[in-house]
Amino acid sequence: MATLGILECDVLYDDLIDDYSSYGVMLSELLSSIDPHLNYIFYQVHDGELPSHGDCDAYLLTGSKTGVYDTEHWLPPLMDWVQEAHARKERMLGICFGHQLLAHALGGHAGLSNKGWGVGNHMTEIDHRPMWLNDDQPAYQLIYSHKDQVSSLPEEARRLACSDFCEYAAWYLSDLVLSFQGHPEFTPEYFRRLLERRREDVGDERLTQAMNTLEQPNDSETIARWMIEFIHLPR
Repeated sequence: MATLGILECDVLYDDLIDDYSSYGVMLSELLSSIDPHLNYIFYQVHDGELPSHGDCDAYLLTGSKTGVYDTEHWLPPLMDWVQEAHARKERMLGICFGHQLLAHALGGHAGLSNKGWGVGNHMTEIDHRPMWLNDDQPAYQLIYSHKDQVSSLPEEARRLACSDFCEYAAWYLSDLVLSFQGHPEFTPEYFRRLLERRREDVGDERLTQAMNTLEQPNDSETIARWMIEFIHLPR
């Protein structure tokens, strides 16, 4: 049975912890609905906890309120760990902040976007499809909540999906990195509770538009299947 190391890059707001625990727990529950035999080890990266070589079969970096350009004490060690893990050909996944940090640490760039907040349930089109991906659907829809974006990819990485708003909505690098800007773990209920506290920053009009998209179906289960397929790729 495979083991996924989940690098927790944030702590939820106090009023959300009882119902949702953490981004890592939300992701593990989603992935377990696809693969109930997957094991997990959680690392509190924001407290300085990082995996040792060979701990897990793959690693997932979660979302965070932090940006890759911030000065949090745990960011440089995490960047170093990603670079060293990639050099060892460890398999890594990223979601939102994790998506941005993987790109930034491996030679691309991520930062604050001049397009403002990307929020709501949005469609992205498939650009390049990994050879290992056993799915031919042309697009997918996920819930997004971000004001930072990846602006360039690491060398040899390929763009998996894009939209007019988010140029690098997903990317991959061979069978070693798979990364998504959207949040497959977010439910509409969680999004509503999270984003209401950001209304002033996001803006009333954009937030109202985002809330109106939440009744649309999204492809969280599809993305979870892709992630499981990626984790179980043969070495």
